[in-house]
Amino acid sequence: MKRLLLILSIAIISVLALTSCGAQQKMHMAQFNSIEIKRAPQEHFSNLQRGVDIKIIPTQPQKENDGYTYHMSGKSFYITPTIQYVQSMGFSEMSSSSDYTLIIKINQADVDGFAGKSYVDIEVKLKDDENNDIFTQNSTGKGKSLTTFSHFGLDNAYTNALEQVNWGKIALFLKEAKQPKEEPNKSVKGYGDTALEQTIIRWDVQSRPQGADIFWRVVSKTPEVKSSNNKYLMTTPYEATKALDIKGLTYQTSSNVRIILRCEKDGYMPQEKEFDVRMVMDQEEISAFFRLVKEE
Repeated sequence: MKRLLLILSIAIISVLALTSCGAQQKMHMAQFNSIEIKRAPQEHFSNLQRGVDIKIIPTQPQKENDGYTYHMSGKSFYITPTIQYVQSMGFSEMSSSSDYTLIIKINQADVDGFAGKSYVDIEVKLKDDENNDIFTQNSTGKGKSLTTFSHFGLDNAYTNALEQVNWGKIALFLKEAKQPKEEPNKSVKGYGDTALEQTIIRWDVQSRPQGADIFWRVVSKTPEVKSSNNKYLMTTPYEATKALDIKGLTYQTSSNVRIILRCEKDGYMPQEKEFDVRMVMDQEEISAFFRLVKEE
């Protein structure tokens, strides 16, 4: 009889323990209804040339908990505070046609409710306006996954993970000047605010023999751009990197504009080479070699 009572007592205690455990797990789960980013970012970026569309992607775990380990990667509560965090650094949308896409994927967000610690693993990816990956940072792959010891610590773990992201590198991609073809009708006015003026052209002009004078002029078939007289550059060999300052030029009309290089040297016949400005802009280069012929 005593043995039977002992068995019944153990069974009752076990049921109560399981019930208590289940109730405690439900209580813990009920606490995970929001995330608080504990610290404001220390960086702010300005003069960005491109906007960014921010997407936060939770990852649904196979199950929400294993005992007192809770898997929080599938929760939607990351979305709003994370977007606010990123936008506070100066990243925002500018144009739906040219904005880049910033994706923050919550790969793992585990909470050990028994030990009071959390672990967060995020992947940050930047895609250009043609959907090419141009930047990827994975905290796990780089050994930057963080564990915090506090009451669960999910807020701090997630904040620490965000602070490990190389936001400065992302900003550099967004500061890159637009390509001229992205501003087809924006004309050069001399203020340096167009992609055409920000495009650096590499000049490489050689001659044999060396020491010849190099001139250049503009020949235009469009009324927005005026043709010009010869302008002296230097003697060969001439190598330089500089922008083209052709007033009134647009990418749209650049195929109707030519650059003429002229090479002159005493005792030799002058020679000229012609360059299509559209091609120059696309290739970002003017390269020419003059093999001079002696005068008879």
